[in-house]
Amino acid sequence: MGRDPAGGDAFVFDLIDDDAGDDDALDAPPRPDRSLPDGGPDDASEVRDGASGDDPVVPGRATRWLRPLAPVAAVLAVVLGTGFALDGVRAAEQLDRIRSVRGGVADLSSPLVERWAWEGAVATSGVGEYWGSVEVAALGDLLVFVVDDELLALDPATGGEAWSIPLGDRPDCGPTGYPGGTDVTTASVVCLQGAPEEREVMVVGPDGVASEPRTLDAADTRRYGSARPGPDGTVLRARRVGDTSAVDLGDAVCSPTGDCTGTVESGRDIRLRAEDAVTGAERWSVTAPFVATLAANCNPWQGGGAWGEVSDAVSDDPLQPDAFGAHISGDLVALSGCGANASVTSDGELLHGAAPSGASGIVGLSTGGYLAPGSDSTTDTVVYSADGEVLGTVAGYAVEAAVVDGAGLLIGWDEDAPGVHAYEPDGTPRWDARESDTFQFAAEVGETAVVVASGGEVRGLDVATGDRRWVLDIAKGADGESSDVRFLFQAFTDGRHALLLLHDEAGTFDLVSLDTVSGELAWDVPIADVLGPTQGAPLVAVGGRLLAVTQGGVRGLG
Repeated sequence: MGRDPAGGDAFVFDLIDDDAGDDDALDAPPRPDRSLPDGGPDDASEVRDGASGDDPVVPGRATRWLRPLAPVAAVLAVVLGTGFALDGVRAAEQLDRIRSVRGGVADLSSPLVERWAWEGAVATSGVGEYWGSVEVAALGDLLVFVVDDELLALDPATGGEAWSIPLGDRPDCGPTGYPGGTDVTTASVVCLQGAPEEREVMVVGPDGVASEPRTLDAADTRRYGSARPGPDGTVLRARRVGDTSAVDLGDAVCSPTGDCTGTVESGRDIRLRAEDAVTGAERWSVTAPFVATLAANCNPWQGGGAWGEVSDAVSDDPLQPDAFGAHISGDLVALSGCGANASVTSDGELLHGAAPSGASGIVGLSTGGYLAPGSDSTTDTVVYSADGEVLGTVAGYAVEAAVVDGAGLLIGWDEDAPGVHAYEPDGTPRWDARESDTFQFAAEVGETAVVVASGGEVRGLDVATGDRRWVLDIAKGADGESSDVRFLFQAFTDGRHALLLLHDEAGTFDLVSLDTVSGELAWDVPIADVLGPTQGAPLVAVGGRLLAVTQGGVRGLG
């Protein structure tokens, strides 16, 4: 033990690995065949298989030493007045805080490496704009997805299977999302199973405990529409309502190959109903009005088909004014398709999109509210509160950062007012900056807004004033070769660093970590060096850990 010369009154405790002892006593029990960790020392942490949580902990060497020493260290910390316990508390508080940040990762200061691998067939989406992509959920501190005939939860720290729930025929579980495309956080997972005439539903919580299956009423399907898993432990049903005489195709025309032009002027509304998955009681019901839309949004394949059914081929008549679908997340039901320009919160509040299209484009904000982005000149961005009230409007197009560990700054662009404009989370103007080129709003970390400019620069703007704090040139890729354009795909933060997943026009992905205070580059590596040839794998942060998910499995990074 020695005193840390840079740490005031803190002491440094040296933990010495002991090679002596019975190593057989430390061997882990057999893992499920699907879980294939790399065998390094970081894999010797807890692995659970089943919902009981009573399986024995399998400690590694450091764990074996720390466990008996923990009471002694705690006493020494109190008696000697050291900073040992305080530093541990602060580290734990920081981890808890960053886990609550959407896109928060415990530590991004050092290059990532693969810590463990789980191999298996991750279920893919059969509906919406993310058709064919992997679908997962962040349920508590676990990564959850459907594999084969069960709902499976992985521990993001070890890759161990925390629990699994058997599923019946034709399982459909959600809300889930595509990592990198939508927020995958949810408070519970609702699973539908069984044949259409004998459909059942159950709700699964973070502890892996499932409710008793409830058989859905076939009459409700005829009356309210087909069932889909909904947010907050609900079953959603939706259908078109109103007389067909309300449909006015206007000048809309579609060719036999599905190329559509013109505008559908009017059509039938969409009624969305949420029922309690356990009891069947109605929670809420709303009607989203039809909004005049481009004919391309009324193509069944484009619009997601009839409430989530995607056509495998363009139909004989590709102009279908009743075609609609939805993407369902943990806090929002985003309607899409012909005349659909609205989203509905998990509490049943109807939010109208700002720019008429085949989808509202509404997204959830870090503050708990919602944002309906406008366009550069024709419509304004609308800011909603968590309960659906309009807080304010922003001229032109505005967005929140891809990852937010701060107040929730909005940055916008308006063709009628050149430059970049920043707003409070409620839409109140904050500052204007003379940034002439376009950029992507990557991260807000503390007092720095990190933006990726089209010219190959990463810039740190002062959140309070908009002044440039630093500029980092990333025009050259991690391999040292020049890259004309690098686009932001995803962003994460540990509260100090911002990790940017960038790609160029050739489809090559790089991981770039930078210090958001100084602007210094921490590290920059091709993602192929970390994940191998599956370099386009989307990343997701769960429980403060970073995971890469593909159709063939999940890998833990750290």
